Amino acid sequence: MFDTIKNMVISVTSVMIGYFAPLKNIVFVIFFVFLMNTIFGLVAGIGVQNEKFDLKKFFRCVMETFVFYVLVLSIYIVGEKMGNPSGAIQCISGVTYAIIYFYSVNILRNTNKLFPENKCIKFLFYIVSFEVIKKIPYLQNYLDKQDEVEKKIKEED
Repeated sequence: MFDTIKNMVISVTSVMIGYFAPLKNIVFVIFFVFLMNTIFGLVAGIGVQNEKFDLKKFFRCVMETFVFYVLVLSIYIVGEKMGNPSGAIQCISGVTYAIIYFYSVNILRNTNKLFPENKCIKFLFYIVSFEVIKKIPYLQNYLDKQDEVEKKIKEED
């Protein structure tokens, strides 16, 4: 019985890995950015703010990353089933760049807490936080209206 279940799990996993093979680099990038965000957040929290390791906070971060994976894989499935896998990859690239942007801001914020006198880190944080948003369509509008968006979400609950 155990061998049958083990073989079935291995078979399903192998099929999924083969199906999602075009996304292997994107999956790695999301994992890498998640890992860097976790490490820099942990070091800044423990080293600068004297926080203790918070398992709830870590689990929340893991769950956020899981949601991103589900989103990316879902976009790929829908695009591939609609006969447009290249369009799906393009959409996934946009989602991935958004993930990279927001996690990078957080990584640089935590790095700035670790090295508050480092001008290079402050400059990079400034560039990523304030200048890059000018080059990304709709990002500045979103950041300007973020409070309105959150209020609207709460109203719908």
